[in-house]
Amino acid sequence: MKIKIAWLCETPDVSLDEPITINEAEMGESIDEVDGQGQSSSNAPTTNTETQSSSESTFDEGKNSLKKEPELKNPLNCVHKQRIPANVKNIMLADVDGDGQIEMVVGLTDRVVRSYRFMKHADNSAVDLVEEGDGSEEKLLGTLVALNKWECANQIGSLTLHHSFDGQPFILVAQPGGTFMRIKCQCEDGDHEGLAGSNKSSNDVLPSSVDYEFLGISRMRNPNISTEIIGDLNSCSNQTNCEDPKHSDEDKELFKNRPYALATLDGTIMLVQDEVILWAIAVDHQIFALNKLDITKDGRDDIVVCAWDGQTYILDQHKNSVRFHLEEPVRAFHSGWYNVDVEEPAVTALVYVTFKNTIILYYDIPLKHMVCKKFEPNAAKLSELFVDKDRNQQQALEHVVNMDKRTKRELVEYLLYDAR
Repeated sequence: MKIKIAWLCETPDVSLDEPITINEAEMGESIDEVDGQGQSSSNAPTTNTETQSSSESTFDEGKNSLKKEPELKNPLNCVHKQRIPANVKNIMLADVDGDGQIEMVVGLTDRVVRSYRFMKHADNSAVDLVEEGDGSEEKLLGTLVALNKWECANQIGSLTLHHSFDGQPFILVAQPGGTFMRIKCQCEDGDHEGLAGSNKSSNDVLPSSVDYEFLGISRMRNPNISTEIIGDLNSCSNQTNCEDPKHSDEDKELFKNRPYALATLDGTIMLVQDEVILWAIAVDHQIFALNKLDITKDGRDDIVVCAWDGQTYILDQHKNSVRFHLEEPVRAFHSGWYNVDVEEPAVTALVYVTFKNTIILYYDIPLKHMVCKKFEPNAAKLSELFVDKDRNQQQALEHVVNMDKRTKRELVEYLLYDAR
């Protein structure tokens, strides 16, 4: 497998007047150009959801009702190539050891997790112009240095980064049956400088500690079922001052210790904090994708899961849920913030890749609340309908307040739906 590092480019303008459906066959070579990953054939389909969802602005205007594609101001250029193990199934870019530098963590199909860091050559600057082909290209002069290698007991589901209450980073590796492996990398001063300035072997790894968390494995319907995990869920809303002394100690601990979520293929969804299951629900669908997204825009992260049959569940951290059905099988799913114009605010989006070689993007999800509130009409406003020569305002208000439930329900149905 060849890994490439590329500079980020500006995305062209795209009209967002209606939901977008993309046919992969019409993308041509655009996928390779956007994500910087070389493929043997430009027409070969890919199952990387983030790759495909980032290339919707590269197809024809007439076929997809989009604006004409402008020229890229900053085209995406490959700046580094390097071969790594070919059986990579997960990749994560994050500061996993708290040293301020970004590491690359990959999960392999042979139950191995590896971490890498990009190191510039000691005798060269980090970036240089290198002659290649017809012209000069900007290249990173360095290499990806292997830092750590961990072997898991079972197949890897997914990788995520999670922080403890004191800010220490952990790598959480999902394991079958709703369990996970927690890896803590301990950065020591001078480690990365030493790796960059010497010819140390990649076997000289940084110290780390590993432990397994079994959670409620006895509650799982199938202890061997594959698991997905997502960490660092924000539990403090925009309207809540997390440092307010009026909060109870329990609430303060909840704000400090961020929860994380797990989902299993047999339909179990769990919210966990400090290795304690806060709640768990079971659905009758095979869940294969797990994301976090603040859909209601209240500052708290919501849990978004998707099943192979297109069933999508959105849950808040209080176990309230909303279900959406795509009505066709899904082979990849992702959720996040969508924006193609820097002058416009990013909006929530759900991205589906189907088995019919299409990408379906739902953007600007109109979900403001996760809880349905009982409709209670304004009695003062409603009483205006009953003011006549026999009733004054006060008598009409008393009439509305003293209505029986059936009469009030019929009145509301009439006002809302014109039901007589």
